[in-house]
This record gives sequence, structure tokens and C-alpha cells, in this order.
Amino acid sequence: MDLLFNTIHLPEQIKLSKASILSEMNLESILSNHERKGIRGELFNSEFKKFYGFQLSKGRGVIENYEFFIKQLIAGDIPCLFFLPQESLPVRKETKGIATRFASLKTDKDIINFAKEYGLLGVLSPSFKNTDYGVTVFEPLYFWEFYIKEVKRILKLYKMLEKKRRNQDIDIIGELIDYKENKEDGSAIFKWNDGGSIPFSHDEEELDDYEDYDQVVGVNIFTTLVRNGLKNAINVDFSDVVEAKDSRMGFRIKEVYSTNYLLGAIYYDLWQLINEDVEIKFCDHCGRPFKKFGKKRFCGTSCRVMSWTEDQEGEK
Repeated sequence: MDLLFNTIHLPEQIKLSKASILSEMNLESILSNHERKGIRGELFNSEFKKFYGFQLSKGRGVIENYEFFIKQLIAGDIPCLFFLPQESLPVRKETKGIATRFASLKTDKDIINFAKEYGLLGVLSPSFKNTDYGVTVFEPLYFWEFYIKEVKRILKLYKMLEKKRRNQDIDIIGELIDYKENKEDGSAIFKWNDGGSIPFSHDEEELDDYEDYDQVVGVNIFTTLVRNGLKNAINVDFSDVVEAKDSRMGFRIKEVYSTNYLLGAIYYDLWQLINEDVEIKFCDHCGRPFKKFGKKRFCGTSCRVMSWTEDQEGEK
């Protein structure tokens, strides 16, 4: 099913600044003292304050001591992406293939350019379990790094499942995922090899009947992670009302899903990989993921040229 992703972010409204800029705000009286000039003046405009109020309100509801979290950002002067709204007119964005694009982001510049195109993620706090979605006007850069790493892991898992389906000799548990037994209840628990929890466990006997335990665990982890990422992000919507003479009403609706959260759109694109049977490849030079076309081995021309140059130098 199609996804409608509407963003109110425009390129010129996304800025990268240090969190110390938040220290100029009184968190209890966000609607006062805003007549300033330049970039700080923009931060204090009425639209920013309205959305910042939404973020504070939602943050207090889902995260313990949200104000302390903001103070810690200020104390560390953590780099943050800021949304400086001047108007709230939604813009529809195409999201097919967005997960692989997101997972391929490497530098701060890559992240900023992506945010200028699509907006902020719309998350209040990074989580391996359920995502805390909400309206945001600032997000620490490490939120983005957290989810880029997580989406790249999920794409690697997807690729490994694809290889197993083709009977290639590959072990998901061991090469990508660590497994151990919970001594308290005997259940199986899992972690990523490079660190980070996986919110999936099961009783040892639950999956014993399956021929390929490694594959079944991989499929269950993939679907669990993507399902968790979609919770509270996707709504049923309609894109059009079409006249239909055979309908009792005389019209039919064209049903779609919709989201206002960029990260929700990214997780939906991961979900669609299965339904659309998309083949993913990782660049032979830099390791970035991309949708495979023909026998393409590299994500772009620069990687292909650099790989060729390195091969030539190695032969000397």
C-alpha cells in the first residue's frame, strides 16, 4: 500500500547548531522574551515556540525528567539539528527507497542535506524498543547516528536472510547477532555483534520444530524491529475519492497509509522490502547499502573509481 508522507520542513528552515542555543530560553515561560535579531531571533519566533511547547509537553509525558535531558544537552553543548518554522504548510515527499538512502548517510554534511530534504526524524528519544514519536524542533545529532546505525543493521539482516534463501553458507547468529541463554528463565536473548540490544527473546522450545533455527530467528528479529519502529507512526488515510457507479454511495476511496514522522516513513520502507521483494546490496568499496540494479557492485561512480585506483596501485 502507498504511503503519504507529509512534512512541514523546508530546506532553509533546517540548521545545525550547538545545544547551548537552548540555554537562552526559559523552559517554563517559552512564550516570552523573543524579540531578537539574526539566527537567535528566528529561534524565538512564535512558530518555533509553539512547536517547542509541543515537544516539551510530549517529552514530559513519555520521558522521565525531560527538562534534565535538555539541560544535559546544553551542558555538553551537543550538536543538534534545529527546525526553525516560518510557516506550517505540509509538503508531500516521495519515500520509496528512503531506508537505504538513510542508512547510507555517513558524515554530518550527509545528515544535514538529508534533513533539509525530508525534515527532522520526529523522535523524542532513541530506543531499541518502542520509538517515542512526537513533534520536534530540535534533535541531537546522535539521535540520527543511532537510527542510521540501527537501520543499516536491519538492512544487513535482510541481506543475510536473502542469502540464506539462496542456500548460501551464512550464519546470522555469530556473524551479525550474538546469542545467549537467560539463566533466570532459560529463554534465548539476542544482541548485535557490534553492541546494542535487540528487543526479541523466546523460550527455547518455541522454535525447536523449525529446520533452520538461524533463519527463523533472523526473520522474527527483522519483523519485530520494523514493527516496533512503525508503532504510533502510521495511520490509515485516503489519497483520493473516485466516482464509482457500482458503489452504494456512488464513490470509492483510494486507501493509503500516512505519516507525519520521517522515521516512520523509513521503517515503512523497510517493511515494504519484503512485500516488494527488493534486492539490497552493500557497496564493495564503502559498505553503503543500495538497491541492486543489474550487476552493479558500487553505490556510485566515486566508489567505483576509488576501488579501481586501489586495485591498480596494489598490482604495482
